[in-house]
Amino acid sequence: MTEQRTSEKKTETMTKECLYTALLLLMEKKPYEEITITEIAKKAGVSRMSYYRLYKSKDDILAQYADEVFGELLERIRRSHTLDRLWLAEEIFRICGEHHILLKNVFHAKMYDRILENLLHYCRYLAEHVLGMEEGKDTEYWIYGEAGRFGMLILHWMESGMKETPEEMARFLTEDRPPF
Repeated sequence: MTEQRTSEKKTETMTKECLYTALLLLMEKKPYEEITITEIAKKAGVSRMSYYRLYKSKDDILAQYADEVFGELLERIRRSHTLDRLWLAEEIFRICGEHHILLKNVFHAKMYDRILENLLHYCRYLAEHVLGMEEGKDTEYWIYGEAGRFGMLILHWMESGMKETPEEMARFLTEDRPPF
């Protein structure tokens, strides 16, 4: 990569970080739907043109970072030698705890579909590459069921102040509970 290209990439990365931080700061003061692109760009110290070179909408900012968090999660799994159900559950709650501000803002922006999409991708990866499940109706239902369980537990955990540790949440998720 040329020096100029490296410099352009660094500038782009820094601009994205500034826009993301600006959006988070604005979300602390007002509802997501009331925040404008002009406000984000101004708070980030960049032009609207710079903003639109990188993003089409403010949803794209949160979506990009949510995707990166789940990408980081999948990378941790790929590097790990411990792939039991409890560890996998701990890891998802751990990464959600590390990025709780982003996830809280994604939920508050009513972008549940982005989180669910990432959880589906995560559970599909587990089914195919970790658990060796074969394609089929039963596997699809398992993937959707697990993604739903994770999603609802993560949402409730965040809404209730994240008092439990990732390990406690993972145990709750993986323990077999009596039906009633």
